Amino acid sequence: MNPLFVVPLLAYTLAATLWPGQVDGRRRGRALLFGEALFVIAALVLGTLLEPLARPSLTGLWWGRVALLATAYLYVSGRGIVLIRSVLELPTLQMRRDEDRTAGAIDVARGRAVGSLERALALTMVLLGDYAAVGWIIAAKSLARFKQLEDREFAEYFLVGTLASFLLAVLVGVGIRILLRQA
Repeated sequence: MNPLFVVPLLAYTLAATLWPGQVDGRRRGRALLFGEALFVIAALVLGTLLEPLARPSLTGLWWGRVALLATAYLYVSGRGIVLIRSVLELPTLQMRRDEDRTAGAIDVARGRAVGSLERALALTMVLLGDYAAVGWIIAAKSLARFKQLEDREFAEYFLVGTLASFLLAVLVGVGIRILLRQA
């Protein structure tokens, strides 16, 4: 893999993670998800255009793979927080819950940390080709919330958020596997 391919995607991922934009609800939902898809596609196209500019030696190829993996983990764990929240706030889902708006900063931070870790773990399992382990992660997460799942509204909120989170990790993982196979 030519390491220059990864540079635009890594740059966008760093910018999007460090400066996520307006996260107070004004730039959420469909517009954010559509914009995200456009930016990722543009970064991939730009990387493809940059790739022929340099032909690295065989010893230089390893850092392209490392940069690609770092980008995947940063994107899934960092930017994933904003993306999953945007899915939950899509108008057609109406998944915004009262306790989300009034929850303390510690609870919100804890939930974001758990989500980031679960996506990183799911991405690792996909990269290793152990797709069954992703199911075990979902099962473990459900056991931790077993009592709360009796509330139908919370159960639907939990299910949509969990599935969106794992979908992001699986899609990125499969994409990275394809890119690494081409290298």
